[in-house]
Amino acid sequence: MDFEALKTYVTVIELQSFTKASKMLNLSQPTVSFHIKNLEKFYQSTLIDRSPKKFQLTQTGELVYQRARQVLGVIDKSRTEVNDYHNQLRGSLHIGASYTVGEYILPGLLKVFDEKYPEVDLHIEIENTERINRGVQLHELDVGLVEGQVSKRELDSVPFLEDEMVVVVPLEHSIRKQEEVGFHQLQDHTWIGREAGSGTRAVMDSILESYNIRPRKMITIGSNHGVIQGVKQGLGLSLISKTVVDHTHARHHIYDLPFIKPPTRFFSYVFPASEQELSKNAEVFIELMNDFFNLQENL
Repeated sequence: MDFEALKTYVTVIELQSFTKASKMLNLSQPTVSFHIKNLEKFYQSTLIDRSPKKFQLTQTGELVYQRARQVLGVIDKSRTEVNDYHNQLRGSLHIGASYTVGEYILPGLLKVFDEKYPEVDLHIEIENTERINRGVQLHELDVGLVEGQVSKRELDSVPFLEDEMVVVVPLEHSIRKQEEVGFHQLQDHTWIGREAGSGTRAVMDSILESYNIRPRKMITIGSNHGVIQGVKQGLGLSLISKTVVDHTHARHHIYDLPFIKPPTRFFSYVFPASEQELSKNAEVFIELMNDFFNLQENL
């Protein structure tokens, strides 16, 4: 079967003209006529009534037209499927994420990516911001999702989501029992913070220093969930991402302290400064992030 002849035949029928079909297909008119004659020879039947005054399909011509459309549709679909197969992403993608992003933001992204590119093996490392940046810098990770600033020369970063910081206070804490909380009432309390190298810890240290707040004691816990649980258990106050608070059902622990205005910050994705160092899988993941968060193209 000559599939080009089928394509020509379908085009002739849909345009109701040999001349228009030859122009659309960029074929000579004799070639178009030759294709139609070959089909009629193959089927041993007249397919088109080509009298000077009319252009009309015969009954067998209508049958062949319908089947030809089906055949051409299947061929186009198979071509697309083969092309998709050869161009389908494979291999692996190593993603690093700081704790806040990795625990509460990244899973939704991974679901979308995995559904779209099921042949890619995903390897996820969740560490603090400093270690994730270091991993991308050393090419141990393809891309990183972090909180806080990225200051390494070898890395580029693009903010993708704004995050609000809030103060959380135990429900039975003495501060909540004060009629008025002044500067002196903010001193000498126990604070719970993330470990050094964490973006969240960097913000908290900056706030305490900026507002001259003197902790009596600092308790360090290496996970967001641990910090929230510490606050719920009455260990101390903390400054933490509202994203974490919302996902750990701790909104009623948020407390507005006078003189302190917690900042907002951005979550950012981090990649090697040289685009040539990006793997195809990393490029596609970043494109997906740009679409997911309605960002402009950044590569």
